[in-house]
Order: sequence, then C-alpha cells, then structure tokens
Amino acid sequence: MTVENKTQTHWTDTFGLADHFNMKPGTIRKQRSRQIKNAFPFHKVGGCVRYNLIECEKFMELNKKEYT
Repeated sequence: MTVENKTQTHWTDTFGLADHFNMKPGTIRKQRSRQIKNAFPFHKVGGCVRYNLIECEKFMELNKKEYT
C-alpha cells in the first residue's frame, strides 16, 4: 500500500507515524528527544511535531540499505 492510499495527507503526528511503521509512539519520541542520529526527520509546526510520511519512507529506505 502506498503512502498516498493510506492517508489523505502526507503529514502526521507521532501516533500516526508509529501506526504507519508499526512502532511504539514512545520509541519515536525518545529517539527524537535524545537526538539520536537515526531518528525520523521531523518538523515543528506551531509548537507541534509533525512528520512527512514521504520523507520518513525515504529515510527508512536509506537506513535499510545501511544495515543489509
């Protein structure tokens, strides 16, 4: 399923990203707050953290190649 078919928009919050990648929201928040090198790219919009699903998909593809 493509990103476009799963959601109406390409932007989501931590819970939406966790659901998309089958992860726990706490893991994503922890990586972001500790500024871990391999954390998902995020944007702050009006004080809220938002993720672009397309950017995160590309990020996962790049990281997958590093570990295989």
